[in-house]
Parts: sequence; C-alpha cells; structure tokens
Amino acid sequence: MYLTKKNIKNAEILGAMMRCPFEETVSNCPFKIYHRLNNPVKQIEVFYSLPEEEVKSLQQFHRNCIRERCEKEKYSEDI
Repeated sequence: MYLTKKNIKNAEILGAMMRCPFEETVSNCPFKIYHRLNNPVKQIEVFYSLPEEEVKSLQQFHRNCIRERCEKEKYSEDI
C-alpha cells in the first residue's frame, strides 16, 4: 500500500501530513488536522480521499512554507 505511484509522486505531502519537518507548525498550517490523526495508516487513507486540487493546494502551501521558514530560520537552500 505504501509504495504506490501516487504515494511516490506526493511523498513530500505524505511526510508533511504525518509531521512538520520543523517540529512545530505555523498557525495557519492546513496539515494540523492530519497531524491530529496520529496514525500513518489513517493519514494515508485520508490522503487517498483528497481531490487532486486539494493535494496541489497542500503541496503549494508546503513548498512555500519550507522556503519561507528556511529563509527566516537560516536553513540551507539544499532542500
């Protein structure tokens, strides 16, 4: 179930659904609701139920957040 084409294509989203790479989420993080599930199987099930537009929206938010936080917190650009 884990190594599917959709999972591999969206690995960054699945990772963000499970936990924030910065340990603490920003106040407007849309991933908080998924973190509360605290169960990887349930998180993946929810991911599979999301429409493609929602996945793209989450992906854009995540990429922007990573970029902004790396700049703000002086992390390496090699992400």
